[in-house]
Formats: sequence, structure tokens, C-alpha cells
Amino acid sequence: MTAVPAPRPGWELLAGQVNQRRYEALRAYLYEGASLQQAASAAGYTRDALASLVRDLRAGRLTLFAPPGVPGRKSAPRKDAARTRVIELRREGLSVYEISTRLGQEGTPLGRTAVSDVLREEGFGRLLRGPAAEASTSPATSGRDTVDRRDHGHLHGLDGVEHAMDAPGRGAEAPRADRG
Repeated sequence: MTAVPAPRPGWELLAGQVNQRRYEALRAYLYEGASLQQAASAAGYTRDALASLVRDLRAGRLTLFAPPGVPGRKSAPRKDAARTRVIELRREGLSVYEISTRLGQEGTPLGRTAVSDVLREEGFGRLLRGPAAEASTSPATSGRDTVDRRDHGHLHGLDGVEHAMDAPGRGAEAPRADRG
């Protein structure tokens, strides 16, 4: 003779739960082989209600258990606090680098990646700039689009990249017309 364990405290809370009732009814019908009428009446459903549950489950429209959570933070307080200011600065034509630097100076530090995320979430595209006619005065853009070198024998761009060593008179031999 086997002893039947006594139910643990809290088991009665499951009996009235909608998902628990659904599970028990679906399990009785799908797994244990009970008829629709037997499984429905045992769980307190009508036959047609259980048939609808079965249909929805098979179609993937019924969720019995909570979906697994996504790891990580659910909010970003610093991003949210700086969101309106990031948008204002982008509308002034500042780059991600410049916005990040400006926010740091204003006491709301936000990294370039976070600024980029905010801009992407708000529907802003990448900021495309042509070569500037003069050096940038922003410390955030040092070494990036700051010097126009076309006047010094350098060519930039995808259509004709030429380096200083390849430019005539700067270490490379000038093309001659008599070569053939």
C-alpha cells in the first residue's frame, strides 16, 4: 500500500487559475485520451469551448504559460533622460561624436553607442558629411573629417583614391607620354 502525500499549502490556488484549468482540460483530451465531452466537463468547460481551445492551441494562438523573459535590463534611465536633448542636438546637425561630447559637457554623459541607439530608435539615419572646407573646431571630431587635404596633393573618395606617395612630385614618378 502506497501512501498518498498530503497536498502542499497553496495547491488550492492553482485550481481556480484560468491557465491551470486550460492545461488540465487540454491534457485530459490530448494526452490522456479522454473525449472532448469528458475532458470539458471535468474542467468546467462546455464541449465547444474546449474544441475552441484545442483549435487555438494547434494554430499557435493560445499561450498557456508565460513566455520566457529576455535577460538584461528592461529600461535605460540615462538614455531616456537624454533622449529629447539628443534629438535637439541632431536637429542642429551635430554628429554622434559631437552629441556625445556635448552631453558630457552638459552633465548628462552618454556614450556614442547609446546616442546612436537613441537616434536609430527615433528614426534618424546616419549623418553623411562631405569633406569640410576648413578644419572642424569641435574637439569631438579630432582626426575625423577635420582637414581638407585636396589642396595638398591628396584625393579622397571612392571614385579615385590617391595617396601622397602616389601623387606626382611626391615620391612617385610622373607618367610620361613616350611610354607605350
